[in-house]
Amino acid sequence: MPNNNLPISEVWINKDDISQTKVVECEFNTQSLGVDQVLLKTDSFGFSANNITYALLGDKMGYWGFFPADEGWGKVPVWGFATVVASIHPNVVIGEKVFGYLPMASHLVITAGKTSASHFYDVDVKRKSISPVYDNYLRCAKDPGYQLNREAWQLNYRPLFMTSFVLDDFVGEQLVPDVQNIIVTSASSKTAYGTAFLLQQHKAERGQHYNVVGLTSKANKVFVDELGCYDQVIEYGDIDQLSAQGNSWLLDFSGNKLFIVNLQKQLSSYLTRMLFIGATDVQSQEHKPEGHLPGEVFFAPAQVKKRTHEWGAEGFSQKYTQAWQQFSRHIEGKVSVANYRGVTAIEAVYQQGLVGTLDNRKINVLEF
Repeated sequence: MPNNNLPISEVWINKDDISQTKVVECEFNTQSLGVDQVLLKTDSFGFSANNITYALLGDKMGYWGFFPADEGWGKVPVWGFATVVASIHPNVVIGEKVFGYLPMASHLVITAGKTSASHFYDVDVKRKSISPVYDNYLRCAKDPGYQLNREAWQLNYRPLFMTSFVLDDFVGEQLVPDVQNIIVTSASSKTAYGTAFLLQQHKAERGQHYNVVGLTSKANKVFVDELGCYDQVIEYGDIDQLSAQGNSWLLDFSGNKLFIVNLQKQLSSYLTRMLFIGATDVQSQEHKPEGHLPGEVFFAPAQVKKRTHEWGAEGFSQKYTQAWQQFSRHIEGKVSVANYRGVTAIEAVYQQGLVGTLDNRKINVLEF
C-alpha cells in the first residue's frame, strides 16, 4: 500500500511577542485533498527586512490573514518557489513549479482557481487576502521573468522590486517641481535602494532636480555608499546635515516614529509629504512617542492595479521588466548568496532579522 502521509514542518510566530517562535510538525494525507485543492511543497524562499515588516504589521495590515494558524499564532508570509506534489484540480499538474506567496512552512494547501497558461490563484474562502497580487502563483514554465540560474535573485528582489517600481512611479506621478530632496530611511533595505535607484534614473526624464538622500546606520553607511543608488548618504546621527532649504519628501521604510517626529521638527514646514512603506526597525515599535505624523501609507498593490488598468497587463510587464533589467545590471556583484537549510537555521535567520543583524551584502535563500 502506498504511503500517502507527508511530513509537514511550519514555523509559527507568537502574535503578542513576535520574538517567540515554535516549530509545528505534523503529517498530511494527500488523499484528504478536496475539490480543486492543490498541495504545494516549498522548494526555497527569500528572507529580508521585508518579512519582518509582515510580522510587525501582521494585524494592522492583514498579513496574518493569509495563512491562518491557531489562536494567538501566525505564519510569516514569504515569497518563494514551490512544486505541486498533489493536485485534485484538472488544470494544475503534479510536478510543475510555481513562484508566489507562501507561509514559512514546508507545504501549503490551496484551492486553485482562475487558472491560465501562465498562472493560477488561491481562491480558498479561508484565506483572508488583502490583494489578489498575493494570491497569484506564476507558473515558471510560462513566466518570462524566470531564470533557473538566477532563482536566488528572483526570491529576494522580485517581490521587493515590484514595490520599488510602483513607488517610484507613484512619486513621479505626484511630485511637484519645488521638491529638492527625497529622503529615504532604512537606505540599506532592498526595497529602499531599489526605489532610490529608479528615482535617480528617472529624474532627468521627469524634468526634476531633486536629490535622493539615503539615511542609514553607521554600520551600513559604507555598504549604502557602495550601492551607488543615492545622491547622498547620511548616518541617522548626522541628520543635522539635512538642509532645511527647499522642500523635502520622506519615504519611510523604518517605522521609527520617534525618529520621524524629530526629523519633522528639524525640517519643519520644509517636510511637505511623508509616505510610510514599511517597518524595519523592530525595537522602535515598543515605544510610540507622542506626536502627529501627517503622512500616508503607501499600498503597492493599489498602484499595481491602477497602472495595470491604464497600461494593460502587457504594458505593465514590459515597463517593469525594463526597470528590473536596469537595476539588476547595476546591483550585480554588489551582493552574494547565503544559503540556509532546516527549521533551526530558518528560525535563526528570522531572529537575526528581528534584531537587525542580517548581512545586507547577502541575499538569503532558505530551504526546509
